[in-house]
Amino acid sequence: MSKLWVNNLMGIEFILIPTHFSTKEELEVQQRKMLPPENYFPAFHSKRYIAEESFEQPGKEDLKLSYHVNLKIQEENSISIVETTLSNFLKNQNISDDKVSSLSLECMKSIYPVSLQLAENGTIKSCSDHQHIVKKFKTKRNEIEDFYIGELSTAYLDLFEKNISDEDYFLQKLKSCFLYHILFPNLKWFSKTSSWKERLSIQINSFPLEFTFKTENFYEIPDFVETAVTGIISDPCSLRELLKGFRIEDENPEDFIHAEIQIKYFTDKITKQLDEARTSLNIWHQNDLFQKHTLHLTKLQDEGLPNTTER
Repeated sequence: MSKLWVNNLMGIEFILIPTHFSTKEELEVQQRKMLPPENYFPAFHSKRYIAEESFEQPGKEDLKLSYHVNLKIQEENSISIVETTLSNFLKNQNISDDKVSSLSLECMKSIYPVSLQLAENGTIKSCSDHQHIVKKFKTKRNEIEDFYIGELSTAYLDLFEKNISDEDYFLQKLKSCFLYHILFPNLKWFSKTSSWKERLSIQINSFPLEFTFKTENFYEIPDFVETAVTGIISDPCSLRELLKGFRIEDENPEDFIHAEIQIKYFTDKITKQLDEARTSLNIWHQNDLFQKHTLHLTKLQDEGLPNTTER
């Protein structure tokens, strides 16, 4: 502060003048420098996150999953390649012991890590080495079959191999996966100043639907920027279409669903690294909640403990 001395104002000897005053425009420029850049950079991701995912549906038992997300990111000729591995799976806080879930996990373990090429904006572009993924599964299939025997297990293994062998199908499954959609966002989201439309898969094995999104940034937390990305469905779709996975002619508008998604990203103001993400997807049908899907990603520290910074 600087002082301006005066002698002609009744009862006032001096006026304090701030020397570091910023206009609204200057403040906005300073704040926007705290946001992640629009082009992907490897430091945006930490090496490990813990994921907590839940599914709630009236009349059904809640399903809660937790697992670790391990990332190894490298640059190859200005191309970002990320190796992803999911591990430490728990179902409702317990290690799953039913045969189908166990077989599914063993199949996924056999192909990890999955290498993905990222686009400039940070979204998934392609599988880095698809044939290697298929080869890994074929190599380990015999070991899996030694433990999981029977016609049902063989049929599941055949289907799994068929699905991962179709590169386009496999890539689309990865892109539509809720975890990967949130973990690898379009980095342009963070600096959007106007609404936009984008397609999002909100139901397993169904088609993507168009949402209208908007972004808001909040800078009150000392070390982190909170970026809230909210979307409201703008694509007419009945519940029957959503569950069956294909369009049906002449659906009654009264059967159309309403869906909203909110994603809160917390990024470091200095490093721009993703520290935490909280996501909630709600689907309503005829004014009743049909399903709620949440995903919480938290950065794991080097010692393996989640970040406990208060927000």
